[in-house]
Amino acid sequence: MDLHVMVFVGFGFLYVFLRAHSWTSIAFNWLAGSWAFLIGILWIGFWTRVLHSDFKNNMIKLDIKMLVEGNFCAASILIAFGSVLGKLNAY
Repeated sequence: MDLHVMVFVGFGFLYVFLRAHSWTSIAFNWLAGSWAFLIGILWIGFWTRVLHSDFKNNMIKLDIKMLVEGNFCAASILIAFGSVLGKLNAY
């Protein structure tokens, strides 16, 4: 629970101090965090199947362990997102 709060609330309010992005940083954080959380769960499940050659069961289990690993994926993406947030632009 603490990791989930840090990912979706802590990083968002950490980015609010930027003058250019201000409160939209929270929206970018929630968007990037939720996307990274879901994609992280899918990628971990996929690569677990590939590396262990377990193709008999095609379903990805959604349990507490997988949710925590998805949160760690989201945290790593948001840390990288925060390191370049005020420095880079699209053009």
